[in-house]
Amino acid sequence: MNDESIKSIFIGSKISDQKIDYSPNCPGIVFCGKLPHEKIPIYLNCADVFVLPTLAEGCSNSIAEAMACGLPIISSDLDFNHDILDETNSILINPLDVTAIAGSIRFLKDNPIKRHKMSLASLRKAKELDLATRAVKILNFMSEKMVRRDKTL
Repeated sequence: MNDESIKSIFIGSKISDQKIDYSPNCPGIVFCGKLPHEKIPIYLNCADVFVLPTLAEGCSNSIAEAMACGLPIISSDLDFNHDILDETNSILINPLDVTAIAGSIRFLKDNPIKRHKMSLASLRKAKELDLATRAVKILNFMSEKMVRRDKTL
């Protein structure tokens, strides 16, 4: 069932080859293309939810930026997201399950109180993601990997 009240903003480079243009072009979708970094918060602050069903993102700057704008997050239930996303600020889904993605969007649309609570949690968690804190976490992660590797040698 189509819900025409749900709109999508896509930011980033379009997928194209010489024969087919894959950029979205239909009602309800705004395709902004690649934007200067300083304009991205303007678009994020126009949104109610941030969706990034990624397969291999690592600690995503896009998710951190969306959290800093107070957005609830819908993203992949994969290990790389677990250090910044949890049930308080996100819905974690199988990134290949379009039905789960759509259902999560609809759930948050239909539950403004839950969306608001998740928004506040994103803002709180974003404060923990300053550059110094992230650098320490990266160094700790690297040290932990080195210790594990040394133990197996």
